[in-house]
Amino acid sequence: MILREHGKNIRDRLDQLEKDRDAMLRTGMCLFGESNMPIFGLDLLAYGAIKRNLSTTAAISQMVNSWNMDCARSLLRVHIDTALRFSAAWFVENPNEFALKVVGGCRIDKLKDSQGLKLTDAHLVKIHSADYPWLPKVYESLSGYIHFSRSHVFTPVASHSKEELSFSFEFSAADYQFPELSWIEILDCTREATRMLTKYLDGYILTKRISHK
Repeated sequence: MILREHGKNIRDRLDQLEKDRDAMLRTGMCLFGESNMPIFGLDLLAYGAIKRNLSTTAAISQMVNSWNMDCARSLLRVHIDTALRFSAAWFVENPNEFALKVVGGCRIDKLKDSQGLKLTDAHLVKIHSADYPWLPKVYESLSGYIHFSRSHVFTPVASHSKEELSFSFEFSAADYQFPELSWIEILDCTREATRMLTKYLDGYILTKRISHK
């Protein structure tokens, strides 16, 4: 199947996503630091977050290029999840101990922050909502795409008429019915989530350098 080409606004954002991936790779290299530098629990968590970020960013680009809105939204939810859950280490008493628990198999949403509150997704979204006002609404709407739900029922609707109470449906892997703004939202939120993760990674890298001079 020959797919349509997205407009310039989308293509420009896809190019920026590729630059974000390059920057994330550089961040990963900085995280390794100098030779013989010790590895801590938070390093292991950071390695996993970087890898997942690179994977989901690449996959979201592919889904946008192929006009696959269902999968793009599902992947965006996963992509945001990486930044949120990695940030949880900054809200606990001992970040490295927290990281080792996660590496050992503990679920992040079962662990507690320094105030004794469970680090659920809802709690983490609330913590970040002041800095990322778009996050609560977007995260809630995307959650419906992880499990089969009403969100998927409306995706095949190609057109509808309120006056005639009629609908037309189309079954296709390409979702051409969505406006450009919907694709822009996917890409802009992807970049915002990457910025959130990068903020915490950069802070950790700086702390690690200072403490091991």
